[in-house]
Amino acid sequence: MKKAGNYLSIILPVVVILFLALGFLLAPNDPMHVDVGIKFLESGGDYPLGTDEMGRCIFSRLLYGGRTTLGIVLVGSLMVLFLGVFFGVLMAGGGHHQNTIIWESLLNAVTAVPPIAYLIVFIGAWGNGIATMLIALTASLSVRLIKLVKTEAELELQKAYILCAVASGASKKRVMLVHVVPNLLPDVIRFLCLSGGEMILAITGFSFIGLGMGDTVIDWGMMVADARSVLLLRPELMLYPIAAIIMCTFSFNLLAQKVGH
Repeated sequence: MKKAGNYLSIILPVVVILFLALGFLLAPNDPMHVDVGIKFLESGGDYPLGTDEMGRCIFSRLLYGGRTTLGIVLVGSLMVLFLGVFFGVLMAGGGHHQNTIIWESLLNAVTAVPPIAYLIVFIGAWGNGIATMLIALTASLSVRLIKLVKTEAELELQKAYILCAVASGASKKRVMLVHVVPNLLPDVIRFLCLSGGEMILAITGFSFIGLGMGDTVIDWGMMVADARSVLLLRPELMLYPIAAIIMCTFSFNLLAQKVGH
């Protein structure tokens, strides 16, 4: 029974994330179609969650918002995974001749920069857009994973089994790829799950305050911002995207807790 519960606690968040990421394929209406003649339509029929102040299908917009938000999270996580592991392992295995204090100081300084600072700089250079949001979040999270991988790899290299592998003639490349990296994967996956929830909050938060991806891109943060003007009249317009944000963030955090257990 306990084992079934553990499986369920992994399957359910995965199903939630996949549904919100791929649900746009099931969207019943065009999320950008405006028809003020049917604004504030009640739930039912062709509009499962009704329509907003411009007559747009809320359910379709919610699903397309998931595609945008979780699409950025997926691509960003893959980029963070590659950059973090590659440079973290490279720095850890670079040898003692490198100035460790300088590298540590540089990583600490860059890690201390909040994601919004990257976003403001990149928006000033390239303007709003999905690419800008993706690069800003990737830059912020990559340096943190590099630091994590570097620290964990250096600790791993001091363990007895690594010394035995070196003594038996294993090359430095083999030691890093065959012995060190596989043992770092649980911590890396846990970091990516936690950062997935963090990216969702960052994307929606930036979009809510106007540092989003433009008016032509649908995301949950923009839906929350749009619903403020009709909060007293139709509070559910704000509750729907907030519920999606909470469910998705909670799912990533739950997966992070289950990794390695």
